[in-house]
Amino acid sequence: MSGDKMCDDKGIINMTDSVDDISQKGKIKHLVKEWRKKVGEINRKYSKPRLKMTPLVRFSLLALRVYLIVLLIILVYKFYTLVK
Repeated sequence: MSGDKMCDDKGIINMTDSVDDISQKGKIKHLVKEWRKKVGEINRKYSKPRLKMTPLVRFSLLALRVYLIVLLIILVYKFYTLVK
């Protein structure tokens, strides 16, 4: 065996002989393509929430998102001012 590794459609890494002609860049593209496919499947599966949320819970989650975005902006600003 040549020792080349490729992921099959289930994400399992197999040793194959047929990938000798694929360049390293081609292997990376293939892995990224497979990972994007998996992430898309997960996003489709969980796109709609299964739990019923009250308006107060939705507001709380929105407030947490805004808080995290503000913290991220402060972090980026602080990094920018230190590097500058």
